Amino acid sequence: MERKPFRAIFPLFLLSFQIPALGLSQQSYNIMNSVQAAASSSPVLTLDEAVKAAEANNRDIRIAHLEREKALNQVRVARTYRWPSFSLTALGTQPLTRLGLTFERGALGVFPGIGPIPAVNTTLRSPTGLAGLAFANLAQPLSQQYKIGMTIETARVGVNAADEGIRLKRQSTMAEVRRLYYGIVQTESGRESLQQTIDFLKELDRDTNQDVVQRVALQADSLSVKAQLAKAEYELLKLDDPLQTQKQQLNRLMGRDVDMPFDVDPSTATNFELPQLQDAYAKATQLRPEIRLAKLQLRKAELDRKIKKAERIPDVSLSGTSLATSNFSNALPSRLGGVGLQLNWDVYDWGRKRKEMDERRETEEQAALQLKEVEATVMIDVSHQYRRLLEARKEVEVAKSFQSAAWELLRVTKNRYTQHQALLSDALKAQSSLGEANYQYTQALANLATIQADFERAVGEDQ
Repeated sequence: MERKPFRAIFPLFLLSFQIPALGLSQQSYNIMNSVQAAASSSPVLTLDEAVKAAEANNRDIRIAHLEREKALNQVRVARTYRWPSFSLTALGTQPLTRLGLTFERGALGVFPGIGPIPAVNTTLRSPTGLAGLAFANLAQPLSQQYKIGMTIETARVGVNAADEGIRLKRQSTMAEVRRLYYGIVQTESGRESLQQTIDFLKELDRDTNQDVVQRVALQADSLSVKAQLAKAEYELLKLDDPLQTQKQQLNRLMGRDVDMPFDVDPSTATNFELPQLQDAYAKATQLRPEIRLAKLQLRKAELDRKIKKAERIPDVSLSGTSLATSNFSNALPSRLGGVGLQLNWDVYDWGRKRKEMDERRETEEQAALQLKEVEATVMIDVSHQYRRLLEARKEVEVAKSFQSAAWELLRVTKNRYTQHQALLSDALKAQSSLGEANYQYTQALANLATIQADFERAVGEDQ
């Protein structure tokens, strides 16, 4: 039976079943030394340290924080509309025609003893040189303050949405960090498990060689053991690529150089206390970013509708204006100024505002329905991950029982083979059964760790 590569998450579970240390060949030592050389000088990285480093330095999370800063700037921009607006229009021009202002005879009145003013038709003409005009306006919004306030509130909703975007990105990143960390522990534990198999096969090879010399075993038996040993050593070498790839990916998530060396600490991957399902529901309702985002979308749709409704209110502003001219006409005043109320009102719009209001109401209704759909989806996800977690825990319990039985069977068979009471094929079969049991057990542990991370994500954990 061909043994599959071992994988494990918590090597501490396997240490209690180790085979006693056996003599290793120089080749086996070279294999292990080449794999462990870098690890001997690498700093140990705990799971909590990996999570904190990713939270502080992950590039995707930092991008989400910059998105929040952009949303905050939108709030600051919206607030500026509460204050007076100042506008200045200046015009410099070279008249192509002269401006003429004609006063007919007696246009300004006829007075006794003086006669008509002017006495004859008189035309005043503007200069032909370069002329200038400047118009300044200062307006303080009054009735617009209500609409401006809702615009600011809409911008704040954007900030809250950016906050939830950060939480969503952090949540997915932390889940990925845990999966990679568990995967690294799993791969390194698989390496230890393979080394145990090499130890066993090495001792079995030595005993078989002695039996061949004593003519109590066939040369084919010795070749079979050597083939199993070579295969185990090859599988040990194959674990290096996935291990290094997982470490590079974890370094990337932590915002570090991808080739920075480190070792993992299996003891920091602690057990997870499973809450009650109803408590998980309540926690997910409060923490899941998808639900919070759906609520913010509903609030934004409500504010958009109110802002559109507020457009029916006339725009009333306290206005101050000033007009200054230069070289236009000596007959006209060069400066004009005044303070008053400015009114802008779109009296009739052919039903445009009413149709836009209907559209905003439909958008608000869509957002309400979307919120209910997201809440239902989250509840389904939580219950699904909860059931998967229960199944995974039971799977680990069953696999551990089979692994214990396989270790005991191998020990008994090995002793019987040493005493020439069992065949070599029986020892190899027992070793193959143990390999399968180890593989099933460590796969169950890997599955449990992955499902645990999925459950934490489902309830909204981002730490």
